[in-house]
Amino acid sequence: MAKARLVTVNAIAEWAKVFDQNRDMEGYGGKYKETNGACTIDLILDEDNLDKLMSAGCSKVPKADPEGRGKKIRIDRKFDTGFDWSSGSPIVTKADGTPWVLDEDGLIGNGSAVQVDVTIYDTQYGNSGSRLDKVVVTNHIPYGVDTKPAPSASAPPLPDNIEDEILF
Repeated sequence: MAKARLVTVNAIAEWAKVFDQNRDMEGYGGKYKETNGACTIDLILDEDNLDKLMSAGCSKVPKADPEGRGKKIRIDRKFDTGFDWSSGSPIVTKADGTPWVLDEDGLIGNGSAVQVDVTIYDTQYGNSGSRLDKVVVTNHIPYGVDTKPAPSASAPPLPDNIEDEILF
């Protein structure tokens, strides 16, 4: 009998497609077409939270975050698996436990802090699978808000004598 383990991790969210309306309908190479799409979220995990997820048996291969914030892993939830308990969107709530209402609260933007419940389970192929079950948004950054510092409004001064210089 397959053994399932529920793991809760804290992470930075990127590309959160965790609602019916914005789920990934195709996936890389069309892997989500057969399941009517999937809800996905990229998690940037610090060392402790990555260890917690990997110790539970997660078989995902983490990649370095280009901004140096930790390791990145994509967790998904197929939308139609044929089973009610593993299909549809994950539960999404605010930090106080109230339901996230997409029309009122908006999309979850990159850089938002989240607490995520992931179920790790054994598969018939001898490896482990993972399923996104719940997302708690603990610090919301609205979708479309740039979290990187804005460039300086003033350009550096030009040299006094630029006659002989070729500017590209």
